[in-house]
Amino acid sequence: MPLNKNKKIVISGGPGSGKTTLIHLLKEKGYFCFEECSRELINNAKKQGEPNLFKSKPIAFSEQIWLKRKEQFETKAPTSPLRTEGSFVFFDRGLHDVVAYLECNGIVYDAKKFDLSQFGYDLVLLLPPWKAIYTPDEERKENFEEAEKLYFYIKDIYQKSKIPLVEIPLQSPEERISTLLGYLEYGTSY
Repeated sequence: MPLNKNKKIVISGGPGSGKTTLIHLLKEKGYFCFEECSRELINNAKKQGEPNLFKSKPIAFSEQIWLKRKEQFETKAPTSPLRTEGSFVFFDRGLHDVVAYLECNGIVYDAKKFDLSQFGYDLVLLLPPWKAIYTPDEERKENFEEAEKLYFYIKDIYQKSKIPLVEIPLQSPEERISTLLGYLEYGTSY
């Protein structure tokens, strides 16, 4: 059964699993996509002499990410000239990822500040860890084992929130796009 249009869809998974590549390909196809907001915060912190803001100030960093993702969630996406009214809206990570990162790193947080109950995405497309494509960079400090661990925390938090979840297989970016669009169109992955 196809997913109805006008749905909020999160693309998530551990760091370096190919999320941003898929977001860029979806944009090229005319879908409205919100990009990951953490890189901008990380780069701004570096300019101010803070090499790893999440490690040094995890709650402050997470609160900033939370606010940006909440703003994304609450923004009504404009209609793309390439897509019809009511098309899907994609998010490179969602609010639930903030909590998953905190929990994975054993950081105690105020659950009221990070209350997920008001943020029900319609679907999560989850990308599993993929060692062959994983590459750390200036903003992505985790090694592959840490990225893999985060994946399981991310998967768990969306499942606990009862948000439907579909795992996208390890395929080329073009095949992944076909798989996820096929799922959205027909309700099955192939």
